[in-house]
Amino acid sequence: MRFSLPLLLLLTACSQAIEKPSAASEPPLVEEAVDRSVSSATIDEGAELVQAHCGACHSLALVAQNRMTRRGWINTIRWMQEKQGLWDLGDSQAVIVEYLAQTYGVTEVPWRRKPLE
Repeated sequence: MRFSLPLLLLLTACSQAIEKPSAASEPPLVEEAVDRSVSSATIDEGAELVQAHCGACHSLALVAQNRMTRRGWINTIRWMQEKQGLWDLGDSQAVIVEYLAQTYGVTEVPWRRKPLE
C-alpha cells in the first residue's frame, strides 16, 4: 500500500497532536465497598425485627432488593405464612411492615416508565 506524501504528513501531525494523559494526571482508582444490606440501615426496632424474623430464613439482601407498597409487604408476609411456614409475627408484624414500607417501599425512578395499569 502506498500513501501520498501529504497524507503521510497529515497522519503524522494528527498522531503527534493527540496528547496522552500521564499517569500523574489521572486520579487514583478507589474501590469503595458499599453495604446495602438491612444491617447498614439505621438501627431501630423495625430493622432489628426484620433482621430477626426475615434473616432467620433467607438473606437480608433478598429483602433489600425488593420494593413494595405496604399492601405488597403484607401480602408477601401472608404468602410466606401460608406457603413457606413463616410463623405468626404477632405484634411485631405492624412494626415490620411499617419499616419495610418506609425503607423498601416503591420508589419512582426517572429513567423507567410507570407500570402499566
